[in-house]
Amino acid sequence: MSFFFEKKIRPDSLIAVWQITEKVEEFLKLLPPLQKEEQSFLARITFPARKLEWLASRVLIYQYTGFYPASGYKDTGQPFLTACNDKISISHTKGYAAIALSKKKMPGIDIEYPSTRIEKVMDRFLHPEEHKFLSKSNLRNRQLGLIWCLKEAVFKQTGIPGLSFKDQIVTQPFMPLSDKGEIAAKIILPGRTQKTIKLEYHIHQDFYLAWTI
Repeated sequence: MSFFFEKKIRPDSLIAVWQITEKVEEFLKLLPPLQKEEQSFLARITFPARKLEWLASRVLIYQYTGFYPASGYKDTGQPFLTACNDKISISHTKGYAAIALSKKKMPGIDIEYPSTRIEKVMDRFLHPEEHKFLSKSNLRNRQLGLIWCLKEAVFKQTGIPGLSFKDQIVTQPFMPLSDKGEIAAKIILPGRTQKTIKLEYHIHQDFYLAWTI
């Protein structure tokens, strides 16, 4: 099995990342026999890499909950497990799948493949306050990658439809000198109400990873 790493966030929550090296047939051996609905869903996935990512996330769910890994989606777009009451967030990128599980509150997680192209689109998601603390050194791409991951993870946790990445999720100043650490963000809600969310991050040569804590 290709666990990359796992981390207990609290006694009731964890994150886990799977490095995808298996073929479809190998993944299916790690799962209970798929029911008709999951078989149909898998058959409709035409992109081979996406099929493997979906299977890897199901294996993680099955390994950590012990329940059949069926899921649905709320009106907010957040996934939910149909066989148990654990709260879940799911993400995947090139060669990896990640989940966050919690017994109590909705988690949020995001994993992204590093790309220098992110600087070309940063004005679409960066708040003016975030522009102010961007480094001019080689840490700049790290910051941009983590800011994007952070905003995705926050969005997944909150489940607020239409929440603006640029205007309503604002990262607090940080400098990722280490490959792991904590970041904070504020959410600006209607009426200018603000809420702070704390996250942790992990940087690997193959990905940026951020999750709510």
